[in-house]
Amino acid sequence: MRLLWTLFCYSFFLASLASPLLAEEKKERPVKEETSAEKSKNTESKRIETVAPIALTLQHKNDLQHYINNELVKPLLAGPDSYITLIKKHTNVNNKGVVILLPDWQQGATNPKAINFLRNALPSEGWTTIAVQPNSKPKGYPSSALLREEQIKENKIIIDEYQRKQKTMFNALMNLAKEYPGIVIVIAQGNNGALLVDLFSNDEGSSTKSNGLQMPNALVLLSSYRQTSNELINSVNKTYASQLAITELPVLDLYLQHDHPLAISKATERKSLAEQEMKVYYRQRQLNNNTTGYYPEQELLSQLNGWLKSVGW
Repeated sequence: MRLLWTLFCYSFFLASLASPLLAEEKKERPVKEETSAEKSKNTESKRIETVAPIALTLQHKNDLQHYINNELVKPLLAGPDSYITLIKKHTNVNNKGVVILLPDWQQGATNPKAINFLRNALPSEGWTTIAVQPNSKPKGYPSSALLREEQIKENKIIIDEYQRKQKTMFNALMNLAKEYPGIVIVIAQGNNGALLVDLFSNDEGSSTKSNGLQMPNALVLLSSYRQTSNELINSVNKTYASQLAITELPVLDLYLQHDHPLAISKATERKSLAEQEMKVYYRQRQLNNNTTGYYPEQELLSQLNGWLKSVGW
């Protein structure tokens, strides 16, 4: 027992002597500092590379070129801008003409809400369909300025530029449609439908001019409305309703039971002004649907065929 105690005391004594020596050695050992180059290298290795998202219009174009049969895809040059069109020729012996399909902005040329169904269904009815991938919603629209006057000014500048490109694109589409026999009908969706009516109302009667907008034979609107700043919603959509009422084009105005709130709330105003102007060949119908924004396919086709027959086509 005494031997064990002696060994314990001796071990404790040796440990007490070694501790100061180890501490002194640790103090004297220099700490290596990172150079600026090493710091930069370490920072770069820890940094996560992020890829900026590409524009929505370019995404739609890439998808169309990747997934759609190359025989159906045809590029369209309109001024300095290029667009993608999907063309399906009529498969019926009774050739009726061409239907140009214009989706809403932020939507693709194969939009499943209505456009893609019509693109594939109308050829068997005797129509050649041309679906186009339009430009996306313009950046900075609607204006977030505090004053109403500033909102009006900024919105006008943005929309004027968008419509300038839309007009060039539409004329190129009309020239493409003329390569096929028959009448030309335009089916336009949402904001693009309303903006097209604005172009028609400004250029109606000038189709023979070199800088005028070429007019189709009829127009079908799907869930149309004008999006803008909250303070300007009522005035802008009233102007749109007035333009629609006085245009000479036959118009089929369709919207849904479960639709965009503006498409529903402003439909009554459009119909009322059209009746006041005694607009010929104007028909408005609300279709019943289950999923918001999606048209019931067979009912949509039935309404379209019924209206065309009433007009004489």
